Amino acid sequence: MNRAKCAPRLTSLLAVLLGLFVFQTTTYANTSNEMTDPSPTSANVSDQPTATVDGPSVSATSDVETDQPVNDPAATSASTTETDYSADDASTDSGDSTTQPSDSESKDNQPAVDDVQASKQAENNPQPTVENGTASPNSTASQQPETTTSDNNASQKTATPSANDRITIDDANNPDNPAWKQSSNNPLINFITGITSTIAAGVVYPFAASRQGAALLSKIRTLMSPDRYNVDQMWSDLDSKYDPAFTKTYYTDAKNWYDNEVTRQMLSVPFADGTGNASATYIAHPNSTKTIIYGQGWTTEPEWMGYISKVFYDMGYNVLMPYTRGQSTSDGEFLTFGAKDKADWLNWINKINDLNGPTSKVVLYGQSLGADSALQTAAQSNLPSSVKAVIADCGFSTIPSLLFSLYTGASNSLNNLTSKIGWNLNGTIPLVPFDQFLNGFNNINKLLQGFSLDAVSGITAVENSKLPTMFIATADDTFIPDTQTETLYNLSASTLKQLWILDGNVGGHASANNAVKDYTARIQAFLNQVDAQNSDTKLNITNDQHVAA
Repeated sequence: MNRAKCAPRLTSLLAVLLGLFVFQTTTYANTSNEMTDPSPTSANVSDQPTATVDGPSVSATSDVETDQPVNDPAATSASTTETDYSADDASTDSGDSTTQPSDSESKDNQPAVDDVQASKQAENNPQPTVENGTASPNSTASQQPETTTSDNNASQKTATPSANDRITIDDANNPDNPAWKQSSNNPLINFITGITSTIAAGVVYPFAASRQGAALLSKIRTLMSPDRYNVDQMWSDLDSKYDPAFTKTYYTDAKNWYDNEVTRQMLSVPFADGTGNASATYIAHPNSTKTIIYGQGWTTEPEWMGYISKVFYDMGYNVLMPYTRGQSTSDGEFLTFGAKDKADWLNWINKINDLNGPTSKVVLYGQSLGADSALQTAAQSNLPSSVKAVIADCGFSTIPSLLFSLYTGASNSLNNLTSKIGWNLNGTIPLVPFDQFLNGFNNINKLLQGFSLDAVSGITAVENSKLPTMFIATADDTFIPDTQTETLYNLSASTLKQLWILDGNVGGHASANNAVKDYTARIQAFLNQVDAQNSDTKLNITNDQHVAA
């Protein structure tokens, strides 16, 4: 092969791959009513059985004001019925579930994936039965609830959790999983694509994980979507059922509150491994010993977190906003996707406890990457008892699953171009098979950071935490599919858990807070349940001690 001719072609391919990656990550500007799910396992609403919530419809009350906390535990829903189910006694060791391939799966020739994973999914992924708005962990796949709405003009979408939401490194290298193991059996071709895939991973990795690369990519995304961090966009295309007028008033006030009114403190703690320091912005609520620790998303601007923090401040909470390793004012040259941040969060929790004394109560919260930081923190065996609950907004199930979703979306975008000349890519990127790209990405991460991508698993985290947990997602999220959040909910070992998936047009990735009236009401109601559960526990302990005496 002529090297002079090969080099420009390879460079062009990598440029296209990186461009598609940037395009796929520019999701904040995606506010279309009809979500285009990049996963080949997304299901059409007509293909799935329907289970309707028969319980009474509840709505956010007028108590949800910009300066008033929501105290009504019944105020837990939007005016229409979205996917919303909770479990007071959920177990991950019971229940049966099977995954039916959707039409799109058949088109992409992927039934073998679900056949291989069926037994694994049946054992570990029970679907809740909906009875009067409360979920029971024991049901069959035919009873699986779906997103429904009373608005005939609103988008109706059911995204069924699948094997694609539970991928590990070993899964992607298993020859029985052709949807993920795309590399050729031909040794020569396999050798060539191994090189090109590793080069592609080497190009993409710095933009995903390094401080400078992620910051540059964030600027590129902002150039492509200038309104990405414009507060006005939070209500500009919000479905009417989520009260955009309220959102406009709320976030206009929130921006002024954070920029000009509130007192902010900069705090720091040492990294758990002693390699640097983590920094955070702290907003103290007068006379409160309750604190929300708000995990930063991937490339999320601190000011943007500040605007959203008012939601929790108005509930009476102090707010601590730590910046992850490799972002903002924290030290570190690489983002660890929560792998090392979870240990740093223990230092933050201890610092908050020192500030607020023996009555300190902590709730872990995060969006996107921050959601997984919160979930991974909650799963640690040495978690302080002051931590009472977790709220995970649009977290990922596993890194390989997230990369596969992005890879498939990039492939589909590229296929839109190649199909015009009759070249169907069938879910692949030329010269970059998914399994080899994933292996290259993982090997680079292990070389530079010392841990495998499988060590960063939302699934492993929820399977090892019994803290009360609320899972939130939006159906129009094209960055982290809402099915990943549903998978986390299904596998959670929490004794009190809730799932809320907002349907219709909300704003794309990490946008549930745009529906701020319902967002506040739902979260407040969940935290009220947590408080009630804690009160019952204390009462039982007191009674037991009295009897024993």
